[in-house]
Amino acid sequence: MSEIVVEVPATAGYSEQWGDWAILRQPPADTVVLDLSELQFADPLFLLRMRGFIDWHCYNGHGVRVVRPQSAQVRRYLSHMGLADELPERCVCEIAAAGTPTGSQILIPIRRLTSNEESDRLDDELATILEAQFRGPLGRVAEAFTATAGEMCDNATTHGASDVGFAYLSAQRYQQSRCVLAIGDLGIGIPDHIRRAFRELVDDEDAIRVATKEGVTATGRDHRGVGYQYAIDALKDSNVPRGELRVWSGRGRFRVEVRDGRQVRRDAWGVDGKTVGTWVRLELAVR
Repeated sequence: MSEIVVEVPATAGYSEQWGDWAILRQPPADTVVLDLSELQFADPLFLLRMRGFIDWHCYNGHGVRVVRPQSAQVRRYLSHMGLADELPERCVCEIAAAGTPTGSQILIPIRRLTSNEESDRLDDELATILEAQFRGPLGRVAEAFTATAGEMCDNATTHGASDVGFAYLSAQRYQQSRCVLAIGDLGIGIPDHIRRAFRELVDDEDAIRVATKEGVTATGRDHRGVGYQYAIDALKDSNVPRGELRVWSGRGRFRVEVRDGRQVRRDAWGVDGKTVGTWVRLELAVR
């Protein structure tokens, strides 16, 4: 039995460095060891990518062994975020499963969605989350949060079908100043999906740029194609002090930044490394 070890550094954020780490390629080993021993901080998007990494490799017949962080605080956080919940049989994880404690800043532990019906049920749960968590200054971003969560979950469960069968969702609040929402899937990805209708879009960044415009859809249905622009409009309409939406898919990247209701940046670009599926990160801040 051979192993390949993936060492996760102390800070596991969402930078381009980590846009490629979970490329779901066939490993030259029977078992993948995910070494979290040095981990001190993990962004919600990174946690989703990591859970997708585990599910994909186990589905494809590989064993996965997760080495727990040395930090007891980080171990508790990963447990409460649900990283170890309902793991595949091929995964051996040193992190215990645990429920999310009352009063936690975890808005949504890692959720795996398999249908639009589950996405709709999540919409109903968001009202309770908002009432419990979005208080004081953070209340200004509640509308943008719910609008984006609903639209992006719908996109992931509608367009993100994969052999693994899951879309992933998580959200975290940081004090009363900002929150982060992450959504992803292991499906076909935006570029290949949009090229079903627009074959001339050869470059992935061009495909993502077109896909994020209002009214653009590859489904052939008139009422589709509002998701990303709807979320961007929600950011502007809420007058959130600072909001940023980022998308990773294929070899394309997309980013929109909004400040006090004004769109101050919107760009798409290409990269060398391919990201499987589509992964979205929304950050909202009140200062």
